[in-house]
Amino acid sequence: MTFADPCLILLDCQRDQVTGPNGKVDPDNQAVIDRIGDLLRHARQSGWRVCHCQFQGEGSAAGRAPIDGLRPTAQEAVFKRRGLSAFSDPFFHQVLARSAGSSALLVGFSAPFSILATVFDDANRDKTLTVVPEAVGALAVEPRDVAETRSMAFDLVSRMAPTMSWDRLTQGWSSEMPAV
Repeated sequence: MTFADPCLILLDCQRDQVTGPNGKVDPDNQAVIDRIGDLLRHARQSGWRVCHCQFQGEGSAAGRAPIDGLRPTAQEAVFKRRGLSAFSDPFFHQVLARSAGSSALLVGFSAPFSILATVFDDANRDKTLTVVPEAVGALAVEPRDVAETRSMAFDLVSRMAPTMSWDRLTQGWSSEMPAV
């Protein structure tokens, strides 16, 4: 798969979005962190535009810190928002407007909340975000575990937004991608 000037959007790649009540990262979410890390390295090496959109809710700033290995560089845009959707930041839509004619890939965490809210908002706009399901994680929403929560969220996401499988996305990267 090749892209013309793609944009990679990392949504809620923050510690509080992957650390469960036991203080640990679920193995499913660790696999997502690893995939996003691989994708982020490829995007940076390939000159893609990368932006980070972070939720700034209540709680400690330490918990809202970016996940190690997924921190933005000084050259990457960072949007801090209070609403669930990435579009709740008034400047986020400008990233997509500058991406006209190119792909915009959405990855990150908070599948049943921020990812879903962003996809809902995107459905009313001209730019289409493509979601990479294997690079999207979630915390468990009781009584569901992490895998069930992701599955429930993607039942809705895949009805409203295009998705691209990890295998299709990384096709042709095999010589560049580190083993996961």
